[in-house]
Amino acid sequence: MFKKVKLGSSLAALIIFAFPWVDIKCTGISVATQSGFQVVSGGATASKGMEAMGSDSSIKKAQSANESLGFAPLVALALILVIGSVIFGFITVFQGSERSDRLSSGLAALALLLLLIQSMVGFPAKEGMIEAAAKENSEVQAGEDDPGGKMHEFGAEMDEFGAEMDQLGAEMAESMAAAMAANIQVKAATGFYLELLALGIPTFLLVSSLMDKHRKGAQGVAPNT
Repeated sequence: MFKKVKLGSSLAALIIFAFPWVDIKCTGISVATQSGFQVVSGGATASKGMEAMGSDSSIKKAQSANESLGFAPLVALALILVIGSVIFGFITVFQGSERSDRLSSGLAALALLLLLIQSMVGFPAKEGMIEAAAKENSEVQAGEDDPGGKMHEFGAEMDEFGAEMDQLGAEMAESMAAAMAANIQVKAATGFYLELLALGIPTFLLVSSLMDKHRKGAQGVAPNT
């Protein structure tokens, strides 16, 4: 019975990768979500809040340019471990292999550990958003500098003025990036906690079985001491 429960939990964990894991907010408004697969690839799904922000948002431009919001190697490795857990789970159910049973549960436990570490480290979407915003600001600044580049031909004074404007533009871009970082919030969504729950079931069963074996072994040794 427990073998089927472990397999079901591993399958559920794999399916939940398609659920929203991350909620990306800007000034308190949800602008996008990321599923488990999108956390790995750096993609995002726009929410209704993004529509209210208009078509010039950084996420929309990043999506249109097929740019990534960041790669999460720990989540990618966890996905591979979950797939392995499902495979060994099927082997356990159909062949009754104890080794496959331990491998299936062990891989699920490692995947759970990696996801917990990722949640403590933070998801890469926030840095990706800040980089996208900074790139957008630099592109705008570069566009504004083009007329200045032509005016440089009028003399050294215009060159000095252009350099001052470049410095001012860089300072403004840094200020805007800092403001963006303060306004962006990337938090785990319900799907991420469901993933932890699904992986926690085989992990709990594995720990329980190891504790039972240790307890039985201790009881078997006790009379001989």
